[in-house]
Amino acid sequence: PTWTWPTGLRTCPARSARSPAFPSRWSPRSPGKWGHLGRPDGLALVRASVGRYGEEAHLQRPDADLAATVHRELSAVLGTPLPAPVDGHVQRWGGALPQYAPGHADRLGAARTALRAAHPTVVLAGAGYDGVGIPVCVRSGETAAEEIITALGGSAR
Repeated sequence: PTWTWPTGLRTCPARSARSPAFPSRWSPRSPGKWGHLGRPDGLALVRASVGRYGEEAHLQRPDADLAATVHRELSAVLGTPLPAPVDGHVQRWGGALPQYAPGHADRLGAARTALRAAHPTVVLAGAGYDGVGIPVCVRSGETAAEEIITALGGSAR
């Protein structure tokens, strides 16, 4: 969900806030990346994501319940009741983002080590392995290309 809050909310956690107690994570729209969404009236635009591996039931709840849960959780993390959202929108992307199971990084590391030893020009890269953000996917692809070039005896840089 994405909300716009009145002036009462001017600060949010600088990074995604997530703990076992909360099914959602959220972050403010960064002025550097989302400057075109800045509001001169002091409203803060916050984007939230709900759902994690093994807890798909949270995603089956009605939009209003998801919005209320995220609002309540963000209030709890910030330690203050937040004003009601001025507006909101829930966009569902069922199955669109990989949900990494616990131990994903260890399994991935072992798979990469085994591939590197047996087939040095076969590498794993992309959202299914390293993260879903575009910058992370680009970095994953660049790293993969560098590993292949190096395995072929070339210079990656």
